[in-house]
Amino acid sequence: MSRTMAPPDAPRASPARVFFALWPDEATASRLFCLSSDAHAACKGRRMRRDTIHLTLAFIGDVPPERLAQLLAVGDRVPPAAFTLRIDRIAGWRHNRIIWAGADSAPEPLTSLVERLNAALAEADFPVEQRKFAPHVTLLRKAEGELPREEIVPPIDWRVRGFSLIESLRSHEGAQYVPLRTWIAR
Repeated sequence: MSRTMAPPDAPRASPARVFFALWPDEATASRLFCLSSDAHAACKGRRMRRDTIHLTLAFIGDVPPERLAQLLAVGDRVPPAAFTLRIDRIAGWRHNRIIWAGADSAPEPLTSLVERLNAALAEADFPVEQRKFAPHVTLLRKAEGELPREEIVPPIDWRVRGFSLIESLRSHEGAQYVPLRTWIAR
């Protein structure tokens, strides 16, 4: 089952910056946002706004308007899954100064979803990430000082019900993320 959130077929002149993602429910987003508060107290940086917290499955980048329908068709070919993702650790990546929350291990339905998305993207001639999938939720950007090594945190059980195609709209206030379509497991 899919739900269109924004009119992806509306005429547009410029490319859309898009990605497939898991979008948390209100309770999960609130808990992740609280986790970012603790990280911010230790590392400063720029916190992700609560309304932008997500887990990227596949980053596509800028897509010409005429290819958006193809990208929606990619999502239509990938069956959504319902599963629980346990977020139970926090760490930092020094190379890009990001603090993230993640899982000790990715559940099979998540890795399978990413594999199916990547296969459908490649088949439709969209770029596919070549690095191994590292499921994470970005909490802070431009972190300062000593970034945390991987630390265990009280678990957050995220009930995933589906996935979305998201458009990132840039502005001077930061990115706004607009769901173009959401695919929900039955």
